[in-house]
Amino acid sequence: HAIVSVSAQGEHAFDTRESFLVATTAADAWHLSGELANLIDELIIEDVAWERLDPLVLSEFDRYWRITLDFLNIAIEQWPKILAERKLVDEARRQVALIEAQSRRLQDGTLSGPVIAIGSTGTNRATARLLAAIARAPQGAVVLPGLDLDLDDRAWAMIAGDPGQNIEASFTHPQAALSRLLGLLQVKREDVVSLGEVAQSLAARSTFVSEALRPAESTHEWIDYRTRVDAVLLDAALQGVSLIEAADEREEALALAIAMRHVLETPCETAALVTPDRNLARRVRTELLRWGVDAEDSAGEPLSTSPIGALARLALACAASKMAAPDLAALLTHPLLRLGLSREDVARRAALLEIGVLRSASAAGSLSERIAGEPSALIVAARDEADDPYAHPAKKRISAEEWASLEDLLFRLAAQFAPLLNLGGKLALDRWVAAHRDTIEAIAGSEDDDPDREDRAALAALFDELMQGTPDHITFGVESYGLFFAAVAREIILRGAAQAHPRLQILGLLEARLVDADVMLLGGLDETVWPPQARTDAFLNRPMRAELGLTPPERKLGQTAHDFAQAMGKGKVILSRARKRDGAPVVASRFLQRMAALAGDEAWKKCRGRGDFYLDLARAIDHPAPVTPPIERPRPRPPVDLRPTRLSVTQIETLRRDPYVLYAEKILRVKELDPLGGALGAGEFGSAIHAALERFVDIHPVGFLPLGAREKLRALLREELAAQLQDEDFAALRWPRLEKTIDFYLGFEARRRDKIRLIKPECEGKLDIPLADGSIFTLTARA
Repeated sequence: HAIVSVSAQGEHAFDTRESFLVATTAADAWHLSGELANLIDELIIEDVAWERLDPLVLSEFDRYWRITLDFLNIAIEQWPKILAERKLVDEARRQVALIEAQSRRLQDGTLSGPVIAIGSTGTNRATARLLAAIARAPQGAVVLPGLDLDLDDRAWAMIAGDPGQNIEASFTHPQAALSRLLGLLQVKREDVVSLGEVAQSLAARSTFVSEALRPAESTHEWIDYRTRVDAVLLDAALQGVSLIEAADEREEALALAIAMRHVLETPCETAALVTPDRNLARRVRTELLRWGVDAEDSAGEPLSTSPIGALARLALACAASKMAAPDLAALLTHPLLRLGLSREDVARRAALLEIGVLRSASAAGSLSERIAGEPSALIVAARDEADDPYAHPAKKRISAEEWASLEDLLFRLAAQFAPLLNLGGKLALDRWVAAHRDTIEAIAGSEDDDPDREDRAALAALFDELMQGTPDHITFGVESYGLFFAAVAREIILRGAAQAHPRLQILGLLEARLVDADVMLLGGLDETVWPPQARTDAFLNRPMRAELGLTPPERKLGQTAHDFAQAMGKGKVILSRARKRDGAPVVASRFLQRMAALAGDEAWKKCRGRGDFYLDLARAIDHPAPVTPPIERPRPRPPVDLRPTRLSVTQIETLRRDPYVLYAEKILRVKELDPLGGALGAGEFGSAIHAALERFVDIHPVGFLPLGAREKLRALLREELAAQLQDEDFAALRWPRLEKTIDFYLGFEARRRDKIRLIKPECEGKLDIPLADGSIFTLTARA
């Protein structure tokens, strides 16, 4: 990502003739630099000369693309100079050079002895040329992974045809890469020899998957397949296949974890979860910890999600919000936070601070200035709120000694967060990195408190690297530095030395090509996950890529389809998907849809039935065992002497809609905690306006309004809404509308004041209702 220095220069405009923004912040420049680096690598891998970029600007393209290519020309000119100055070479170019050197050794005969290439589909052009050299060598052999010898010639011709005529078949089919490779090897498919024999059931499975994933234009051949294959052979093809269709990601992860745990019941049996969804992989690994089983994740863990990385991000979030209550509460719960205290002491004080201070009106808005200036004043204000008769009972139970310990905690926060909180404005990167490092070292515990020290070493190395050679013209605010740090830390992968279980693995699609297991679990089989959504280029449109000779984005879909077909070749396969992801419905993967359509309802229903075994366990594992005899359905029917004898009209409405709310409040005396940062919801907003109007009416109860009424009412509203006005969004968006409402209200008052004898902001009333047992129930109301 050394290109970041080039990208960031365009933060305002890379071409003074055009007002076109490359990146609005340095964090955006970092992201674009990664996109640019990927494009440069792709040009090297695809063997495309950069000089071919400029002539591509056609008249029918929008002016945007001319500007984009102007920017790319800057990179084309500057990047080789940067490498030459640093005496470096692109990693992709080095790999291509090494592969080409190996090809030359094969061609000129300097490399003797048998050479066998196994498992490559030759998507890299240099690799494809190496495979061709190996295939032509006297003692060379190329083993093609999963070449489909069952697909009919007509469908194969669609895959090998003109890519411009049929992108779907030429790039998204599982055999697309192998079809192109055979062309480069100058070998016909019928000349490829199959190695060994497979069991009849797996041969039937292979034919079934091949038919299911055939090009869309040839799916009418499914009719012929169904006539050739009877129900017995179809059942044999799907015998070891199970399908888990979970309600959401959590249920999918738990069902997969149970399936992996079930594998351990069979001695020596192994299992591998294969998924492109890293979130699903992390969820499954976490669920396995229920049984003390740690499965190795081949993708590792990003530094940003490690314990020290999460603490570093939480510290920046606190600095960006100036210690707003939600961010401060999240920081205080982190297990590595020490502040010079023991973890137990921090946890105890954090819980008290959240209930006593952070969930009070005094904690509204930013707290950094109040904590750094007079933390005792914040404690006093919170204690006064706790003395209110309507305050939450938990606040009243905080002792004087505990209030003193909270004041000490705020003093520690102010002192140890000073390096970050004292910075402001746009500053060079090294200033932010130094302050960030000092803050983390101050608030975190020692290395002895952290059993996994790899992440600490990685964070220290990252800080060292960011401190070196940063251009002064790249400046950051606290928010942009936080985004930048999160993006960089996300790219640093920690492998760890965890004692993983030897029989379980969690793999990405690439790693799964090299690993075998008795049970293969294929997770995340939904559209946009597996296969992924075709990702367009940030710098080149499709016609430009085609003219350059770069493959379209759909190539990735073909690679993932090949990975799926290969993984289906195991004796026992468990497929999984979720009907909802991130709360939104998703569509099942096209792989599943095609197999379901080809198999038919009856055969596919059996696959679902085998998957339901794991789903039923997942849905039952966190539920208590049934009680005999069964407990009656709970009903809010407390004894008469515990029932309230007085309710308001709105409480009657609540009683009709949800009686459990009144039961919890009046009988159990359970009160909901106030929100973090004070009560600033819609109800509090309305109450504040009502309070301002009440004070205004008390000052002017009768008669015409004086000339300064508008400024007086405006001042009262600002005073009552002081907490809300600390929110920048409220001050910028809602307050101007409220000021317009002042004029409407005063105009309304002016038209009616001469007809009114007395104004009251509210009136209370009650109605006593005699009951059959002689008691009185009182209904109250407030207008």
